[in-house]
Amino acid sequence: MNYYASTTWTHETIERLEMELSKVESMLEYWETEYKDIAFGQLAHLNWANWSYKEWLSIYLSKGWVEVPEYMCVYNPVSFNIQKETFIHTGLFRKKSIKYTEEPPKQWKSFYYDEAIYWVLNAWKDYHRLWKFRLNKLERARFDLRRVKQTPKISIEEALFVCLGLSPAVIGDIGFTKNGSTHYNPKLSKTIGHSKFTLEDTACEMKEELYRDIDGNQITIKSGIYDDNGYGMMEDYLRTTEHYHLIDENEQFKCVSGRIKTKPFLNWAYKHKYLRQYEIKYRDKDNSPYGEKFARVLFDQLTRDGIISGNFDELWRWNEAFGWNSLHYLADEIKKTELIPNKIPYHFKAIEQYIDYTADTELKDQYEPTPENEFEKKRYSEKFELIGRSLTQVELKLEEKEK
Repeated sequence: MNYYASTTWTHETIERLEMELSKVESMLEYWETEYKDIAFGQLAHLNWANWSYKEWLSIYLSKGWVEVPEYMCVYNPVSFNIQKETFIHTGLFRKKSIKYTEEPPKQWKSFYYDEAIYWVLNAWKDYHRLWKFRLNKLERARFDLRRVKQTPKISIEEALFVCLGLSPAVIGDIGFTKNGSTHYNPKLSKTIGHSKFTLEDTACEMKEELYRDIDGNQITIKSGIYDDNGYGMMEDYLRTTEHYHLIDENEQFKCVSGRIKTKPFLNWAYKHKYLRQYEIKYRDKDNSPYGEKFARVLFDQLTRDGIISGNFDELWRWNEAFGWNSLHYLADEIKKTELIPNKIPYHFKAIEQYIDYTADTELKDQYEPTPENEFEKKRYSEKFELIGRSLTQVELKLEEKEK
């Protein structure tokens, strides 16, 4: 049985993950501010590797701070008292006031702590860069079950991706390997099955950094990306979804090892509408208004950009996340750019000879007003821009073929 996932679900999952990534961005901004504030901001223009304890110390000494050399710390000798006032009730409508002062804790800085901030900041940068790469890849990847269907058992991460409308085929590829690298690692090429992404991966964690306060107490600092159970912010979100718990607690297809039996899982996912059955609809090649030469180039480019999916000889499946008004726009642009030699007066009907259009309204009447929400407005315009870039590539490839 051939399955596919609703691209609407894919779109919704990506949106939720982007919201989680915005929290990662907030943490990155926090540590960037912390780094810029080191030594009153006088070292912010330098990479940590280019400044020394001597230089760091001299800045604080110039501000009147005092060195504690044995712990490589400094403290501010200027102190002030905090006055507190308490009221003790001694009877009905009678109270006695007691005032006292207390000395606040000393303001101090540690060279080793400031040094650790550099590593914490870079860990957050790596984590944010990694997940930004992953989301871009997931958004553009065509939903593909071939790799999953070729093995009798799959990982819980692969099963989770299926239920979230994400292509499980990306797991094990660049960006989704166990080491989290966004670059191709030739050492992993022969062990890709053993290096697949898992929710327990801590690729961006830094080693614990130790420093002491002005009293000599030892303190440990970590990045904070991963919690005590070893889950990162993004991984923890995926792990706490309802889909994950439904898979993890289902004894019908879960093995003792934690892996998932492929065939029972796919049947379950289809039954509960996480998957849809792919109905084959062949194109009428005798009725090809654009001509098969142009259709081939158009199909290849739209598929590459994730706008359509399916097989060339069948009716192509439109990416639901783009909306039918984007298909209306595509038909209009093909006519406006005059990419095909023959003039087609019925350009909306023409596109339906290639793309499976299933809406109740006629394509020529499809229209959606520009959203008011800024985020949605941006995504709305991005869809049209992507279609425009795709048609530009189609035009360039047609010109190359004519040379």
